[in-house]
Amino acid sequence: MRRRLFAAAFGLLAALAASGQSRKPTPPAEELPTYSESAGTEYVLLPVVVFDKKGRFAEGLDEKDFRVWVEGKSVHLDTFDRDERAPVSFAFLVDTSGSMKIASKLDMARDAIRQIVSNRQPGDDFALFAFADEEVRPVAPFSSDPRGLLKELNALEPEGETALFDAVAATPSRLVEGKNSKRAILLFTDGIDNASHLSSLEMAEILQQVSTPVYAVGIKNAAFDRLTDQEREELALDNLKMLALTSGGQMYLAGGEEDLRPLAAKIDSEVRKQYLLGFTPSGQGDVKYRVVVVSVAKPGSWDVRTRRGYRGSSP
Repeated sequence: MRRRLFAAAFGLLAALAASGQSRKPTPPAEELPTYSESAGTEYVLLPVVVFDKKGRFAEGLDEKDFRVWVEGKSVHLDTFDRDERAPVSFAFLVDTSGSMKIASKLDMARDAIRQIVSNRQPGDDFALFAFADEEVRPVAPFSSDPRGLLKELNALEPEGETALFDAVAATPSRLVEGKNSKRAILLFTDGIDNASHLSSLEMAEILQQVSTPVYAVGIKNAAFDRLTDQEREELALDNLKMLALTSGGQMYLAGGEEDLRPLAAKIDSEVRKQYLLGFTPSGQGDVKYRVVVVSVAKPGSWDVRTRRGYRGSSP
């Protein structure tokens, strides 16, 4: 049961991410950027974060500083945005299984979400989803007014089994209505997974659809270091890490007694410093998963984080 719910949760992440993939950001001169539907279903948007050799954000890069290749072929960009003031759509996906009651893990997730909401900027919007017992449910739809979300967040109760992957897969994309070009999915879970029915092929297909950065926060118990090998195998941490890295996000492993608010502030800052690169595929060739490589042409040592590919036609 647990693994089936994990499969559904991964599907939700794919649905959340795919909802923005077909939309090309076209910000008017005097307005904050939003999506338009003019680019067709295959438009490829690449949220990119760049760090220098000291781990600091690389700010002030221009379009000419980036190089994008798809399967070894250079790609011409028709979208470039680096506005740190641009609003963000945050989707929070919270594990509400019974194991989240241990060590107050659900309370930690609540505090982290409150931290991001308290740092909101004009135009930001937020949505909240919860999953347990092979079910994912929209708790609060996307809204720029967070009061309803915070009220529902306080009412969440930990009970039932964990089934992250199934929960994500089961959530329809129509529930995802964030309006901003900059997006992030914040996933909070203890990663317990001992009943998944997903094959490696199914997992790979889901990961290929995740185009929005996923910040997966795995919350471990104090006894994590004393787990047996079999018990460690029941944790989906490797899958969470794969999900985060494939989407251009990051995975964090936090202790059950750790304050997640500084981590939430770090994620919030990183999302706002995204560069948005985009291009329109040719519509020719097979529709398949294609590997994307983004680099910085300026001299220096750069760490570039973005999604690893897209499913569509050739560039």
